Amino acid sequence: MTLSNLFSPIKLAKVEIKNRCVMAPMGVGFYSPDETWPKKEIRYFEERAIGGMGLIITSFTRVHGKLASIPLVGIWDDRFIPSHEELVKRVQKHGSKIFLQLALTGGKLSGEAPSSIYSPNYASKPRELTALEIDSLVEAFIKAAGRAVKAGFDGVEVHGAHSYFIGAMMSPALNKRTDKYGGDFVKRMKFPTDVIKGILIEYPDIAVGFKFSAYEELPGGVDIPLGKKIAKHIEALGITYLHVASTASTLEVMSKYPSVPPMYIPRNTLIPLAEGIKKECPDTVVIGTGSITVPEEADDFIKKGKCDMVALGRTVLADPLWPNKAKNGETIVPCIRCNVCYFQLWLAEPVCCTMNPYLLREAEQELPIPARKKRVMVVGAGPAGIRCAVTAAKRGHEVTLHERKPFVGGMVHPGSMPDCKRDLKRALEWFEKELSDCNATLKLNTAVTPEMVEEEDPDALVIATGGEQETLDVPGIEKNNVVGAVEVLCDIAKYGSKKAVIIGGGDVGCETACYLSDNGFEVAIVEILPKLMEKNINTNVKVQMFSLLEEKKITIMTETKVQAVTDGGIEVILPSGKLWGVEADLVIAAMGYKRKMAFKPSKVLSIAAKSGLAAELAMKAEEVHLIGDCAYPGSILEAIEAGEQAGRWI
Repeated sequence: MTLSNLFSPIKLAKVEIKNRCVMAPMGVGFYSPDETWPKKEIRYFEERAIGGMGLIITSFTRVHGKLASIPLVGIWDDRFIPSHEELVKRVQKHGSKIFLQLALTGGKLSGEAPSSIYSPNYASKPRELTALEIDSLVEAFIKAAGRAVKAGFDGVEVHGAHSYFIGAMMSPALNKRTDKYGGDFVKRMKFPTDVIKGILIEYPDIAVGFKFSAYEELPGGVDIPLGKKIAKHIEALGITYLHVASTASTLEVMSKYPSVPPMYIPRNTLIPLAEGIKKECPDTVVIGTGSITVPEEADDFIKKGKCDMVALGRTVLADPLWPNKAKNGETIVPCIRCNVCYFQLWLAEPVCCTMNPYLLREAEQELPIPARKKRVMVVGAGPAGIRCAVTAAKRGHEVTLHERKPFVGGMVHPGSMPDCKRDLKRALEWFEKELSDCNATLKLNTAVTPEMVEEEDPDALVIATGGEQETLDVPGIEKNNVVGAVEVLCDIAKYGSKKAVIIGGGDVGCETACYLSDNGFEVAIVEILPKLMEKNINTNVKVQMFSLLEEKKITIMTETKVQAVTDGGIEVILPSGKLWGVEADLVIAAMGYKRKMAFKPSKVLSIAAKSGLAAELAMKAEEVHLIGDCAYPGSILEAIEAGEQAGRWI
């Protein structure tokens, strides 16, 4: 496929964009105290320009000096112009265009809002701004646009989405005013109307886009018909483009159109919203968004007229070179939609990416040349082992990667089996491609022994053999009807049972339950903690999983302790203290994993006598690196990061 639609040029006002790829505006959780662009964020944007983005839209910048309770980049004073000029220069020299997003945070991130009401969107009840105060904010937007013009930006985007100030103004649920700024549709639209008209009158040659929520998962909020009405109203003002988004009131709310769709639901979930707006406003450029990660799908949306451009968010966090790679048919580092990046912002931390350890560290990507070439033996081809092998091989080392199973990927392989984890299959494909493209030698079906290490005599040994499954010390746990979740995920056809109980309601237990249900099993989950997925703090992901479990009619038993495994299932103690029998043909252990050695990973390990294969292997080499779950069970992100660091250290 040529992707001719995705890589055709398009004009936004007088600005010609070389392709239809838009870097979506995203906060990165990293700011300078003086409200200028941090150097590492400028480099972050530049990397995406190098990667071939047609248009880059910045994260939002504050147009007012006081109405924000968190640090942001400023555009409310002329002193910020030099910093913006530096960003513009660094992006434009690579052929990308760049628009500055103008915003007011409103009650969501500050103490002021259109109305003083309690809302799940707000941390506390905000102060209602007076009409005079709001009048002054119109002028603040116009002046901010002027500074953007002076700094050399190719255009501006007015942020009217996600319940921030303008979004709240347009929402019947959040705007309860009875003055000129509220009470009916026209009055609710007065503020964004005055802002957009004011910018276009003052700067008629500038491209002005509008991002808005075409749907709010909020009682009494913007529904589909109202979203279309908003779009028609804004179009009539002469807007350059409409950037279609959505809003959920909180992370805990299940939304039909989640603004940051996680892996548990299909990709491209917001495209129907964009398509609806495009039909309503056929003569205006529409930008679609929402988990657009596959080039062929993006091209098809444009071809079918569902949208004119595609906004790529998490997609280009994972791979900043996505446009160029898509155009040239190269393998793309996939975004697996784990939403680690998104949740970091809610923790007030800089974003990070499971698949890209160099996010916000773009200047550190160059691999160091080793002092001498070494023979490196890596044991275990999970994410940590693969990343270490690839990085070490790229640096010029002679690398052999051993894996006892017939496939690579470690726990990612069984983890990709449930349909709700479909994105992990793309991660597996990427692991395999990375290995095939580097000079590392891969040996599958190879169980490494201490004697093999001694015979190979590597200069450096990397142990990445994975963790050990946690066990439950109860009578009957050794019975033949007990099996690990990994075994079931890898070979479900082997188990003809139709009634299963899963011990453990963490991520693996819940995902395994979905997989079994999809394959015709009747499933129950038993969890000793008060809630499922208690250790997963990513609320946005959990709420989608809970919806899946409900949809699939999975029986949930929390605060329930397993007493024994029987031939016909398990015996448990209910929260009431009553002993209860749960019937099942198959008992599945999903209690998690523990490390194989009693210390955390470090650069070079001096190891005393320890038990287990990992320790025995480690005794056979001078330079040893212990990485991944065998050292410290963690996420795929942590495994890839550990592998990258080990590959650089050797």
